[in-house]
Amino acid sequence: MLNNLVIENIAIIEQADLSFDEGLSILTGETGAGKSIIIDALAMLVGGRANTGMIRSGADQATLQAIFTIDHPDQGLLNLLDEYGLALDEGQLIINRELNNKGRSVIRINGKLVNLKTLAALGRYLVDIQGQYDTQQLLDDHEHLHLLDQFGGQPVQKALQAYQQVFDQFKQLTKQLRQLQNNQQSVNQELDLLQFQQQELADAKLVPDEEEDLLARRTKLQHYQKISDGLQGASRALNGDMGSGALDLLGTALQDLQNAANYDSDYDNLAKAVTDSYYAAQEASRELDEKQQALTYDEQELVEIDDRLQLIHRLKRKYGETVADILAFQEQVNQKLANYGGADFDEAQLTEERNRVRQQLTELADQLQAARQQAAEQLSQQINQQLDELLMSHARFEVRFTPIEGFLASGNQEVAFYVQTNEGEAMAPLVKVASGGEAARLMLALKAVFINQQPVETVVFDEIDTGVSGRVAQAIANKMTAIAKDAQVLAITHLPQVAAAADQHYFIEKEVAAGRTSTQVSLLDEPGREHALALMLSGDEITEAALANAKALRAGQ
Repeated sequence: MLNNLVIENIAIIEQADLSFDEGLSILTGETGAGKSIIIDALAMLVGGRANTGMIRSGADQATLQAIFTIDHPDQGLLNLLDEYGLALDEGQLIINRELNNKGRSVIRINGKLVNLKTLAALGRYLVDIQGQYDTQQLLDDHEHLHLLDQFGGQPVQKALQAYQQVFDQFKQLTKQLRQLQNNQQSVNQELDLLQFQQQELADAKLVPDEEEDLLARRTKLQHYQKISDGLQGASRALNGDMGSGALDLLGTALQDLQNAANYDSDYDNLAKAVTDSYYAAQEASRELDEKQQALTYDEQELVEIDDRLQLIHRLKRKYGETVADILAFQEQVNQKLANYGGADFDEAQLTEERNRVRQQLTELADQLQAARQQAAEQLSQQINQQLDELLMSHARFEVRFTPIEGFLASGNQEVAFYVQTNEGEAMAPLVKVASGGEAARLMLALKAVFINQQPVETVVFDEIDTGVSGRVAQAIANKMTAIAKDAQVLAITHLPQVAAAADQHYFIEKEVAAGRTSTQVSLLDEPGREHALALMLSGDEITEAALANAKALRAGQ
């Protein structure tokens, strides 16, 4: 709910600091004193448009602030806060808005800068402002279906969820079928390309790490002579001619060291080291002989390796930077072709499946309609009861359904609220038949029923009671009081019956000082309330009778 509203330099309001509580708060005062300016300021704090003409003459900028305490936040509000990187601060939202005379507007929520779009999106969860000619959601026929579904509760929501799940399937099948029919040529072209790619890659018969193996084999063949020369040279160095090889020399060294070790054990380790070297050289000599015998050169193999590497290089230019990439692409091609071979690309099978889902969707739409019809009957009964209580016993409210061709996510029926305001008249769309006073009472009846289905905790009535009096005025007062039990209500009123029923009464008046006019707002105590009520009853001059009447009105609450 709205806890605090601060206004600085808006129109004739130089400074106003208003604190609000639960229940019904009313604002009264003479015409032009600034009552509607307060509501306009609140509207700007929940996303309404602002212009430099609203800045008080002589001021450089206007400043607004509202503090909202949200005890039971709507999930939609929490989702939006999360989306915009915001959060409740100990259950509060503090909104600041500054407007300078250059047209620049700065908006902050809990200290974080936001744009007007964000503020408006969040604002619809905070305040619902109802004016005499602005009934917003309740009289917007585009919102009637949503309102009915919210009123219908779990039975309607369950039927709607089941319907929408199948609707999503139907929508997807319809999309696939349309795409298949409209893009058959493109599909055929893609199929041809995929089949070519599949065949080309299958013929290549690539295997992982093949390129590395081919490159290593080619290097060996290209440098066959150098490898052969190296092996021969190493063999000669080890074996030598006529005792000049490394093996012969190591053997001589070994024999000499062993002789020395026979006389001095200090040379045992040295003799052992040379022994190990001798046998290692012998093993290396044997392995060299085997390598020399196995070493061959095949020119045809080199040609085949080059051809294979060229194939891989060509495939890499088309399908990937490595053989692994090419193999991954090949798997994708195979999967796509497998999909093309499935039901998604079989027009006859798709059509059959869509018809089956359409039948299921029709049955669920009928079930949804039955649930809505039951909710509509209950809604009509409750609103008609509210109209009776607002002294509109000849008025009748009903919900009308109009079938549509095909299906929407919301069902296969449109919904509109209809009303008969006078006996003998035909039912007509709600927004088209209501006069000023009737619109006020119709809106109150709707608001009284729908208040628990709407996410806001604060409802503002801006002079909606204009043009009514007498018993109707008391009925409106009773209805506002009833609404205020479920939501915080702020109201600008000219009716003493409504003002008398309020939990808080603010009096707005103009003062002139130093040649400047400014608005003053006062929260009235009980004597002040009686005085304000007497003023509303008698006009400019308060009479004893008016004051007595005011006391009686207060005593009757």
